[in-house]
Amino acid sequence: MRYLLALVFAGLPIIAGAAEWRFDSPVELTAKDTAAHFHHHDGAGRRHVAAGEQEVAVVWEDDHSGMPQVYMAVLAYGADAPAARYRLSLGDEAYEPAVVAAGDGRWVAAWEQDGTVVARFIDGDGPGPVTPLVEKGARQVTLARDGAGRLAAAWAKSTPVGQLLEATLLRVEGRRIVLADAPTRVAPLQAHAYQAYPAATWAPGGRLVVAWEDRRAGHTRLYYSSRDPGGAFAPARQLNEHNAPPPDAGETLALGSGVMRVMLATDTAGRLQAIWLDKRNPSSGYAVWGASSTDGGKSFGVNTIVQDELGAAVPQWHAALAGGPGGFVAVWDDTRESWGDETEPGDVILSTRVDGAWSPDLVVPVASGEGYQGSPAAALGDDGSLHLVWIEKADLSAPSRLFYASGLPATEEALR
Repeated sequence: MRYLLALVFAGLPIIAGAAEWRFDSPVELTAKDTAAHFHHHDGAGRRHVAAGEQEVAVVWEDDHSGMPQVYMAVLAYGADAPAARYRLSLGDEAYEPAVVAAGDGRWVAAWEQDGTVVARFIDGDGPGPVTPLVEKGARQVTLARDGAGRLAAAWAKSTPVGQLLEATLLRVEGRRIVLADAPTRVAPLQAHAYQAYPAATWAPGGRLVVAWEDRRAGHTRLYYSSRDPGGAFAPARQLNEHNAPPPDAGETLALGSGVMRVMLATDTAGRLQAIWLDKRNPSSGYAVWGASSTDGGKSFGVNTIVQDELGAAVPQWHAALAGGPGGFVAVWDDTRESWGDETEPGDVILSTRVDGAWSPDLVVPVASGEGYQGSPAAALGDDGSLHLVWIEKADLSAPSRLFYASGLPATEEALR
């Protein structure tokens, strides 16, 4: 049924302009057994799901082997179970994976493994060789790939002056990932260097755009930079509008509003979107804010809040972003449905951005209800379909399960 719906909407180059989406039944991705496991979706850029032409790939980390390792599941559109599951990591410990589609049923994944970052090619024959991308002392890797096949990775690297971001181009040779150029520092600093959790996307014309958390000011702000093909990264620019504290601010507010976990995406019209968690209203905790770019990531506009007023009284967590046909989808989890009920510690929330505005929020029906549903990630298919993954558990400290569901706009009238 899911594939038939995709055919109905094929060729409609716009995602839902409102919050209405119709989701298929959830699919549990991990093998069912009686042991208590813990799954994690905490990677930089939150690229834990990728949509191909006919299949979806999901990556995660869990501890069912006794140590944290990285795994991958591949599902055909409309399937009620994964067609394949792989353990991708080969070392002692592995964390925070990312995945992108490489066309024709192929995928590229990257993750942190034993103190460095590595990448691996996967196709219908399974995973290829593991390629280290950098020497020891690297973490928080993310990936970006565009429709022209350009592939890039960015990560945080320990250096003598502090933690700095590096980026490189990658290519696939046979079934092996190779570095297409030497890793380059995105924003070199010699003092107060601490850069973390990069996000990356491709702008039209092959410009690579990277954003990250940065503590050069003594607290976390968000910066971004970009480079054209063959060029150097431009000087870093600040992404978030920093709210300076009032003169009478207490010690906890002395550094102004906090921000964390920036995400980047590009839609099929070539527009760029950033979102992040922002505590500029400390009374409600973090909220989802964003900014857009219409010049290929050279500059971003004013900051705008993403979630609607119904989410204003509670904090938002684990925001993720997908770009695709006609616009963007933001997902996160919050407790607006519980109002302090300890048996309802979170649900997955969704908003779409079309024609320059974020829609009213949707409490995703297949990813809400009793217990915790959260830590979501999302991807948009070429047909405008939404591919959503999330973690479920009875409460915030309980063992977890991992789920996937696909969605399409609920009605053709929503595609306006």
